[in-house]
Parts: sequence; C-alpha cells; structure tokens
Amino acid sequence: MKAVNGGWGPQEWIGVGGPAMRAEGLGDTTDMEALTVFGFSAALAAYPRLSRLADRLVDNVIAARPKAVITVDVKGFSLRFAARLKRRMKSAGWHAPVIHCVAPTVWAWGAWRRHRVAKSVDGLLCLFPFEPEWFEPLGVKTAFIGHPEAFNPAYDAPRRPDPASAPRIVMLPGSRRSEIRHILPPMLAGFEMLRDIFPEITATIPTLPRIADSIEASCAATASAEAISIDQDEGALFRALGSGHAVLAASGTVTLQTALYGAPGVACYIAPALSAAIGRRLVSMDRVILPNALLGREVYPFLFQERASAPALAGAMRQVLSDAEAGRRAANDAEDLRKMLRGGAGSFEAGVVEAMADWLGPPSR
Repeated sequence: MKAVNGGWGPQEWIGVGGPAMRAEGLGDTTDMEALTVFGFSAALAAYPRLSRLADRLVDNVIAARPKAVITVDVKGFSLRFAARLKRRMKSAGWHAPVIHCVAPTVWAWGAWRRHRVAKSVDGLLCLFPFEPEWFEPLGVKTAFIGHPEAFNPAYDAPRRPDPASAPRIVMLPGSRRSEIRHILPPMLAGFEMLRDIFPEITATIPTLPRIADSIEASCAATASAEAISIDQDEGALFRALGSGHAVLAASGTVTLQTALYGAPGVACYIAPALSAAIGRRLVSMDRVILPNALLGREVYPFLFQERASAPALAGAMRQVLSDAEAGRRAANDAEDLRKMLRGGAGSFEAGVVEAMADWLGPPSR
C-alpha cells in the first residue's frame, strides 16, 4: 500500500486489514482477526463463516469496480475468494486484475497447489527469488519483489550481548493463544532444566499486548518465574535479540527475523494432533523453517511435535549455548539472507512499484 501510494499518488483502498493498513488509508474495512484460524479442525469449523465473508467481499468489489484487487497471504481464503470474484466479474462483463501477495510456498508443501493458484489469480508477487520459476510455466505473471523484512535497518547493525556475561535466551512461543497453550509449557519446562546446567541463565519473552496475559499466567506458575521477563512494549523483539545469546522459537516468520538478526538458536513447533498428522503428510519438514529452506543448510535445528519435549529442547539449547562458533555462523547466515532477500534493490517499495507497473501503468511519481 505504501509503495502504490508513493508511486501513483494516494489511492482509495477498501478491504480487510488492521491498524497499519488503516494508517495507509484502508477504509470500509473488515478486521483481519476475522481470518485468524489455528489448525485444520478449526479451519473446518470456521468454513461457513469465512464463506459468508468471501461472498460479502466479492459483492463489495463488484460494487466498487477497483483498478486492481490485491489479496494478501491467508492462502486458503484468498484463493477461494479470488476464484469466486473472477466468476462474478466474468458474469458482470467486467474485469480487474487479481494479484496475490505473496506466492504460496508450494516449494515447501503441496506443489500441486500451484495449478490452483494459476487458475485463481492473474499475478503473483514473490518474496523469494526462486519462486517465479514455479509459476511462470503455468502462464501466471510473476515478479520477485524482495522480502520487506530484509530491508529493516535493525539488521544492518545488530547489537550483541557480551559473550562472557550470564547466558540469556529469547523465547518466542508464537503469536496466537492456541500456540501459547501448546508450545510455551514445554519451553518453560526446558528452561527449568537449563537452569540446572546454567544456574545464572535468564530469559526474555517479547510478545504482543493481546496475548501477554496468557504468557504471564503460564510463567507465574513455574519455579523460574523470577528469571523470566516479559516485554510487550513496542520494539520488544529487537530489544530482546540485542541482549540474548540464543533464541528458542516457534516456527514461523519470526525464525526469519531472528536469522536476519544473526541470532543462533533452536526452532520448534507443537500443533493439535490432527493438524500434526495432516501436516506430516503434506509438508516437507526440511523446508518448514524459512532460513533453513532459503540457505539450503541448517540454520536452526527443528524439533516438531513429540520431538519438542522439554528435555529435547533443553538439550538442543545447551548445545547452542556451549558452541563458541554459533554466533559467528549465525552472523554469516544473516549476511547471506539479507543479500538474497534484498535482490539488489535499494528498498522494498522500489521492487513493488516496478512489479505493479505491469497492472497500474507507469508510476506518476
């Protein structure tokens, strides 16, 4: 949104979003929390509600007749919405390009999904340089725009803790309450075990205000509560990374952030049993952790489901904290990731403007 507003002047935006999008001019909105679903069983239960939402959004687009329709992430919902919208546009004798941002990670799971993507959208904006080759043979116009996170100046000069100081870890149990319920307890139990090895160890949990109460309640119930600090203020993640010797992180975008910062550590995930069983059949586990998949090497060891027990987490973190070369390797990984994900562009907005010119015409600014 910022790139389009900067390249073609302020636009009128409608759709689904949160505070940051509203700050860029999004009006007539549905809050993006309506799309938050955790696990396959929850997705099935939410289908009727999400189907009604998709129909309402299609009606809004048909009435507004915009220059372009941009769907963002939430792959299952976005592609169903896009397919419905294209059918309605065809029956109305009118068409606007449907552009999806960002390309679904078919290279990690479900390569067959790319055919559905090709039928549902007119264009794809890709965050990773190798993604266009997955879709271009299917006739989808694609563009590598770089990854916005890689342009964050916080990664250019990261702060580092004193290697000789008492070890401090950063725990990142996820951003959903359901993730906190499944993932934080074994993390906390693993931290208890680490205290037997490193008596002076402390931990920080940077989080969001909306889930801080759940985290505080879980921590208060442990014997190590006094050794754990919770930071829910703005900038919490980078403040924690600057003073942490290693991270223990739930898989997700945050592992890319911690790798870009150059923080060594361990990744893990625990899902509801049904979701885990289905995930094992669909997902390439060696590609779940983004920095591992991007660099083709193990940046973070990944412990999934029953392997993410408290003793296993404690053992993996002990290895990282005892490895004198872990910080150097992490710094090298961070440099390689930044170079790859910036793609030679000076800013993320520049890459977006270049890509969107295919649909919006030459920028006016």
